[in-house]
Order: sequence, then C-alpha cells, then structure tokens
Amino acid sequence: MEILKKEKNKILKNLNIDDTYFEPKFDCPICKDTGYVQNGNIYSICNCMKQKLFDIEYNKSNIGNIEKDNFDNFNVNLYSDKIDEAMYSSNISPRDNIKNIKNIALDFIKNFNNPESKNLLFIGNTGLGKTFLSNAIANEILKLGKTVLYQTAPNMLDTIINYRFNKESDSSVYQNILETDLLIIDDLGTETLNSMKFTELFNVINSRILNQNHHITKTIISTNLSLQDLSQTYDERIFSRFVGYYDICRFFGEDIRFKNK
Repeated sequence: MEILKKEKNKILKNLNIDDTYFEPKFDCPICKDTGYVQNGNIYSICNCMKQKLFDIEYNKSNIGNIEKDNFDNFNVNLYSDKIDEAMYSSNISPRDNIKNIKNIALDFIKNFNNPESKNLLFIGNTGLGKTFLSNAIANEILKLGKTVLYQTAPNMLDTIINYRFNKESDSSVYQNILETDLLIIDDLGTETLNSMKFTELFNVINSRILNQNHHITKTIISTNLSLQDLSQTYDERIFSRFVGYYDICRFFGEDIRFKNK
C-alpha cells in the first residue's frame, strides 16, 4: 500500500494535481448541497435552499438578469460627464454622481453584516440604472450565502393584505418578507394607497430595521418618486425612516437604456 501511495503521489505531482483534486466540489460549502444544516440534533434549511425556493415562488423572472446585471458590466461611461446644474439641480455630472452611488453600493455590500450600516433608497426617473444596480448588489449578496427576496411594492402589499384577510394561508410568505437577509422593494409609489397599506408598509420597513438587533436584515427600495414626492405621498413615520435609516441615492441624467443597445 505504501509503495502504491508513493507511486500515486508521484504521478499526481508530475501532473500538478494536489490531493484535493478528487474531493467533491460543492456549490454550497455550508450544507454540501444537501439543503440542510445540522446544529447538534437539529436540522435547519440552508440559505442556498431558501434562495432556490424564493426564486421559484417569488422572484421568478424579476431578477432574471442577475447574471448579466453585475458590477463587471457596470459601465459608468453610459452617463454624461457634462454638468448641467439647471437641468439636474446638481453641481456634479451624471457620471460623477453614478460613480458616487456605485461606491455607496460597494460599501453597502462590504458592511452588510454591520448592524449600524444603513439601507439604500434609490430615487430617480426610469432608465437610469436603479434596477441594474439593485441586481448587481443582489448578485454579490448571494455570493455571501445570504438570501435575497425581490418584490414590487404593489405585489408585496397585496400579498400582505391577502395574508391579513386569510386569503393567503401560507404565513411563511409574510415571514420571508420580514426576515430575508436582503429585501428589494421595487416600484415604490406605483401601488394603490390606502390607510391599511400605509400601515403594512410601515410595519415592513420598521420591523426589518428592528430585526437588526438579533438578525441583520437590509432593504433596498427603488422608486421613481422624488424625495419631495415621497414626503408628500407617505406619512411622517415612513418618511422619517427613509431619512434616518437609509442612504438616499438620487439618480439623474439621460435614459441609458437606449445607449446600452
């Protein structure tokens, strides 16, 4: 056996192959692709399995471009380097502005596990890269073994209302909204508003902030509304959470969707 082992090691060395070459390669090193993690005698579902279920049940095609929408493909040159203070109410160019936002996004990823770091609020017109950047962040957060849940504001609030009225029997939907590591709420401001939806939106935003005491949860909210529109549309409780617990990133410039063809 010793002679055979030495012969094998010699062959592997000549082929530049180390001992780990024949070990199984797992997509998830945490659960070793079983979908479950053991802690003593207790088994719990792994985040990789949770994410697959999220993608099937909720995310569907909403973050379907996540492989393409990443920081490697983030082209700041699509944004103008011309300063137009009269048009954009800013003394920097759209290109410098998006560079600043990109740095904020990278800091958000780097400090995701820090309970003191803020959430993100993306405001600005359509076609300025809010969804792309949200997907790029989601891509990196998934690499950290975290769960990401994508919801449009109308669908999320309708789901919660259905749950409240027992139209949705599965309470895990509501719990996932509250407890997923990263919740992306897109199209805030397009929902039909009433007092009940105001209350539920506040509960989601506030509960996820409070969850940071024992489980770090972060939120990215994207909206076409301006900061002034948000203050006029939502009550003081919601708006104060935006101001106090979110880094507010204002996107401006020309629609880049036509430049990216």
